[in-house]
Amino acid sequence: MKEGKSKRRAVLWVVGMGGVLITAAIIALYTSWLPIFDLQHVSIVGNRHTTGPDIVSISGLKRGTALPSLPLRTAAARIAALPWVKSAELVREFPHGVCIEITERVPVARRTSADGKCLLIGEGGIVVSEKCDGWNETILLSGGSVSGTTPGAHVLEPALVRLLDGLLRATLAGMTVRKLDVSNAASIVLVDDSGTRVLLGALDVAASRIRPLEALCRAVKIGNYEQIDLRFGGEATLVPRVRR
Repeated sequence: MKEGKSKRRAVLWVVGMGGVLITAAIIALYTSWLPIFDLQHVSIVGNRHTTGPDIVSISGLKRGTALPSLPLRTAAARIAALPWVKSAELVREFPHGVCIEITERVPVARRTSADGKCLLIGEGGIVVSEKCDGWNETILLSGGSVSGTTPGAHVLEPALVRLLDGLLRATLAGMTVRKLDVSNAASIVLVDDSGTRVLLGALDVAASRIRPLEALCRAVKIGNYEQIDLRFGGEATLVPRVRR
């Protein structure tokens, strides 16, 4: 009999504690004035080109809001709308903080707009800045259409975005791409720092030529050739540079 009573007491104690914990959780979630886990500070890591105040402002996070009720996904989506921001992840840091982890876009190209602005284009074809100072190592882009001339505008041709992102990720041993001419969508040309011209064909297939170009860079010294023609898929035509 005593053993049965002890078991019942233990069960009642567990049930009672469970109810207390559930009640506390509900209070924490739905009582915005509760000061135990309210937001007091925000830390930001990973941002170099986007300021902390801009990130906090667009996030919508408010000081004093209960941490469990913060809409972190919504805040992350808002932050990711900033031109430089590729992605954002928010983590609660109890009892009073939130950490925002930023991944910024890597600039890949620069382009002069019709009104004379230098547009710096980052991953995903997003214009991240109206200034290109300090980014002379990025690809000089000729042609292509952009939705505007202010940060946040984007490259309109998806095929061009794929090409630029592919060149950013590519490992082109012994080759540094300096220029990319897409003014004629039927004949895309890139030029490396030695002046070698690489013919990639039409814009809609140009990104698929990057892998063959990587293989070619491993096999030959690109600077020894005046022109490399990759327009015909798996076959490359190389024109040697004339030595004078």
